[in-house]
Amino acid sequence: MIRNIQIEDAQDLEHICKKSLGYETTSELLKRRIEELSNNSNYRFLVYEDDIEHQVLGFIQAERYNLLYGGNGWNIIALAVLPAAQQNGIGKQLLAAMEDQAEKEGYTFIRLNCNTIRENAHMFYQSMGYSCDKIQKRFIKMIE
Repeated sequence: MIRNIQIEDAQDLEHICKKSLGYETTSELLKRRIEELSNNSNYRFLVYEDDIEHQVLGFIQAERYNLLYGGNGWNIIALAVLPAAQQNGIGKQLLAAMEDQAEKEGYTFIRLNCNTIRENAHMFYQSMGYSCDKIQKRFIKMIE
């Protein structure tokens, strides 16, 4: 079942972040971030919870992406499913749920960035109707 994120999901999300994305995090940090961001209308968080075990097997995070020179949309920040649960339609359901919400609210697009090494993810997004419209480099400066 797809539902909104809850603070109690933090431990499952920690496992998903580590196993599916390779990102080290802690359930304590995730609890704080869920609490901080889930009530902010600029963000959307949906999870896929197994109906039998009630374990979160995947999640999607999006942020509003409103262009001064164009339309309003959503930017997918993360979409991850546990490796053992992949190929079961969970990612498709999460992405479709986000698309449905965006359409109902009048948004004109959904965009995302995907690391060049995640070739399976590229094929997944293309199968869902997404197209690669540019290749870019990301620049970041850490503020300490």
